[in-house]
Amino acid sequence: MKIFFITPTGGRTGSEMMLWYLLKYIKGKIRTVIYTRQNGELFAQDSPADETFINKTYQGFLYKIYEGVYYKLFKQTPEISKIKRIHQSVKPDFWYLNTMMSPDVAELAIALRVKYIVHVHELVTIYDEIRQQQFIEQLQNASLIICCSTIVQKRINQMGYQNTVLLHEYIDTSLIKIKFDREQLRSTLGIPRNAFVWLMSGSMNLRKGYDMVPDLLENMPENSYLVWLGSKKDAGLNYYLEQRVLQENLNFVYLGSQSDDYYDYFNIADGFVLTAREDPFPLVMIEAAFLQKPIVAFNSGGVSEFVIDGMGVVVDSFNPKDLANAMQKVECGEIKNDKSILQNRALEFDVKNQIGKWVQLFSNLNQ
Repeated sequence: MKIFFITPTGGRTGSEMMLWYLLKYIKGKIRTVIYTRQNGELFAQDSPADETFINKTYQGFLYKIYEGVYYKLFKQTPEISKIKRIHQSVKPDFWYLNTMMSPDVAELAIALRVKYIVHVHELVTIYDEIRQQQFIEQLQNASLIICCSTIVQKRINQMGYQNTVLLHEYIDTSLIKIKFDREQLRSTLGIPRNAFVWLMSGSMNLRKGYDMVPDLLENMPENSYLVWLGSKKDAGLNYYLEQRVLQENLNFVYLGSQSDDYYDYFNIADGFVLTAREDPFPLVMIEAAFLQKPIVAFNSGGVSEFVIDGMGVVVDSFNPKDLANAMQKVECGEIKNDKSILQNRALEFDVKNQIGKWVQLFSNLNQ
């Protein structure tokens, strides 16, 4: 069996990290071909697929002109033509659309009468970013809809689609290695020894709730620090955060993505805080649990089905004061956490304990 995987960026997003783990562990069991729509470093540097195609086109002004002329002549973009050529060359049994963010690829699959799977890693805020007719056609024509969490499956089912399967996100815990001394790393970042460090990992965008960081910190004790591990974009909201941190002398440290030493920086935390307004089933909470960091989060999606007694607390509001209150209860020990419960829960969502479900899924598709 041969599957053609199509993914948006090829970078270190949660959905694409999970896909990278999947391809690594099904190697030799299923023939895999992947196309990344951007030149992301994850698959560009180290792809576990049998064949890899990467879109290295620079999407600048001149390309937009070329694309417009090309579309006028051929009624499709150069990239869609490329995907069609790859399909004709590799002759896969199925297309696998990683995320809902490629509805134009679903349109091509429908036109070519190719069976395809949609792996939904998104909740309703992302629905607003896809044109209605494309959204409908992508779901209506899918042979199977894979949902990354119970709440994602519920939302898809509520729209009337029952051809769904629940397969949770997972991580590869064998890749989590700590190389550097934790206290020394904290010291180089200027964090006092008596500080309680909360860490959030993920791209800094509105859905992830980074705008709430100042309001959160102003309700925390003086020795509480919040560290953000992830990429940021050039936006006024980022300036707002920086200015409030500067003007109010807030204990906030921005680390960037730190892809080479990611887990060392993650490990400087005493606790993990998920500030997201919406997050289907974030891989970072599994990483936090494996590193035995208590979790505090808004009830933003998949976190509520992941966190169990002894792991932290999920707050049923989106008020920063409520989240800060829960964080303080963890700091003072009022909310208990058990390191063994945290790590054992993470191991349930390790790729080695989940991969059998995927192999079975693909075997069923081949029947």
